[in-house]
Amino acid sequence: MKMKLPWQQKEKKDAKKFGGKQTFRSGGIWFAPGDLKSDDFLFDSKLTTRKSFSVTKKMWDKIEKEAINSNRTPALLIQFSENVELVVLNTADFKSWFKQDKT
Repeated sequence: MKMKLPWQQKEKKDAKKFGGKQTFRSGGIWFAPGDLKSDDFLFDSKLTTRKSFSVTKKMWDKIEKEAINSNRTPALLIQFSENVELVVLNTADFKSWFKQDKT
C-alpha cells in the first residue's frame, strides 16, 4: 500500500478535525474546489516546514471565489509544525462567526 504524503495526511486530519470531507483530487478539478469542505467552510490546506508562509492575494481570491460559488465561508488552514496551526479568515467572516458563538 502506498504511503500518503505529508500534505495528504494533513488534509485527512483537517477534514476529521473540522467535520468535513476531502475533495476529489484535492481541489484540482473545477467541479470539486478547495482541499476540503464542511457544511459551512471551504478550506485550502497548506503545510510548510519553513519559518514563514506567504498568503497571497491570488491565493485568497481563488478560495474566496470558490467558497462563494459553493455557498460556504473561505478559510486557509496553515500548519508550520505540529504545535503551530493557523486558520485564516477575512475580517468580516471572522466577526460574523465570532458573534454567532456569543449568542
